[in-house]
Amino acid sequence: MKLRRLFRFWRNPFVLHTPVAMVVRADPAQTMQLLLEAARPSTERLHLRNLFMDGRRYYVQPRSGGFRITSDTRQFWSSSKRNRTGVASALFGEVSMLEGNDEITSIRLTTRIHAPYIVGSFFIPAFISTIIASMPWEIPVRVVLIVVLFGLSWFGHWVNAALQVSEMIYFVRRALEDLPPVEVAELGANVPHVVNKPRDDFRAEWQKFYDQHAGG
Repeated sequence: MKLRRLFRFWRNPFVLHTPVAMVVRADPAQTMQLLLEAARPSTERLHLRNLFMDGRRYYVQPRSGGFRITSDTRQFWSSSKRNRTGVASALFGEVSMLEGNDEITSIRLTTRIHAPYIVGSFFIPAFISTIIASMPWEIPVRVVLIVVLFGLSWFGHWVNAALQVSEMIYFVRRALEDLPPVEVAELGANVPHVVNKPRDDFRAEWQKFYDQHAGG
């Protein structure tokens, strides 16, 4: 998991998590109600107690065509429960009913970095950079130190946002896991537009198709 996050960061530092698709056997209203209830800690839902470790809380906001979820935790260095960490990212869910079946809901989860959180990641490096710039060191050394300082700050904030996103995706999955499973119908042997042949036969047919069109 950690290595995948690192590779994702170097490919695109603005992508926290790949989109997640879910299918549940419930209508959108019931799905939203389950998420709202799961976001409230209760002794009636002790099986979800691990979702709220370290004082983590989830804030589900219904939106047109879906929902938005943010999360934060209690600051571990503070004795007050009111002191919370900032919102680092947001999880967006696009909810729609499966075509031809009003009892099955499709959910697509996407993520986004919270803009104020990322902007705040540059404040401390900018302050320290003014000190480094005034040092009597060689210019290349000062430039490298400043670049490394900003890079480390960005990376640390990105990792924290990615961890927050992972917790929210896990929250959605746990909140909806008690719904009846959706059985995906298997394709029959004689379905139009589907090639149901061994791999070697398929390659031969594909080469034949390619040669016919390439020659034309």
